[in-house]
Amino acid sequence: MPELPEVETIRRGLLERLPGRRFVEVEQVEPFMLPEGAEPGLLREALPGRLIEDVRRHGKFLTLVLSDDAYLMLHLGMTGQVTLTSSGADLPKHGRFAFLLEGDEPRRLLFRDMRKFGGVELTFGRPTRRLESLGPDALEGEWTHADLARMLAGRTTPLKAFLLDQRRLAGIGNIYADEILWAARLSPLRPAGALSEDEVVRLAAEIRGRLAEGVRLRGCSISDFVDAEGRPGGFQRTLQAYGRQGEPCARCGRPLDRTVVAGRGTGYCAVCQS
Repeated sequence: MPELPEVETIRRGLLERLPGRRFVEVEQVEPFMLPEGAEPGLLREALPGRLIEDVRRHGKFLTLVLSDDAYLMLHLGMTGQVTLTSSGADLPKHGRFAFLLEGDEPRRLLFRDMRKFGGVELTFGRPTRRLESLGPDALEGEWTHADLARMLAGRTTPLKAFLLDQRRLAGIGNIYADEILWAARLSPLRPAGALSEDEVVRLAAEIRGRLAEGVRLRGCSISDFVDAEGRPGGFQRTLQAYGRQGEPCARCGRPLDRTVVAGRGTGYCAVCQS
C-alpha cells in the first residue's frame, strides 16, 4: 500500500512536470472511486481549461491545486498508481481515470488501480474535507517529541496501532510502522502510553528518519508501487522487519517473529524490541 514516502515520491515527480499545464479533456472516469453521490460528469465539465498551479501532499493524500480555487484530490488506496504517460497510447488495463493535459508535448495523467480502493474528489473553495480528520504530517508536520508524548499519554492501544492511526500522525502505514519500531527498538505490542521520555525521543527521531529514508530511496516497491514516470523505488532493499519473519534479526541474529496488530501482519524482534 502506498504510504507517505511513496506518495511524496509521486508528488515530487508531478511537481516537476504539472504546474503550468492545463486540462484538455477527461478521457476516463471510474464512478465507483468517486465520493458517494458525486456526479461523474462533473469532472468532465469542470476540469477542461483549468490550470494546474501546485501539487501538495498531506499524509497519503495528493492534492492538485487548480486555477479558480479548485482542488483535485487523489488517494492511491492499496494498489493505486499515478503516472504521466504519452497522450497517444491506449489506456492500459485497470486505468480508472485519465486526464489529457496540454503542453509542447501533450501528456496523459493516468490513475491506475487494480482493486479500486483509491479515490478521486474534485472540490471548490477548499481541499477535500477528508484532510480535516488527519493529524499532522508524520514527516513534514509541525510536531515535536513533546507533542508526540502528549499524543501517547494514557493510551493503552498497542504502539503499532497508534502509529497506524491517521488521526494522530498522517502518512504511516504497515511497512513503515514495522521499520520505525525496529529502528527505535520498541515492541509493536507495547502500550502506547507506557514509553519513557527517552523512548519517545527515540521514536520521534525514527519516525522522521525512516520516512525520510523512504523518500530518499524513492519509495518501497514490494508490489505495485512506481513513481510518476513508472519507475520502481528502492526502499525495499533496506527492510529490517516488514515481511522478514523467520529471518535473522540484523542486530542480534535471532529469527524475527510475526504477530498481528490492528489487523495487520507485523514483523519484529522479540529480543531487540522491548
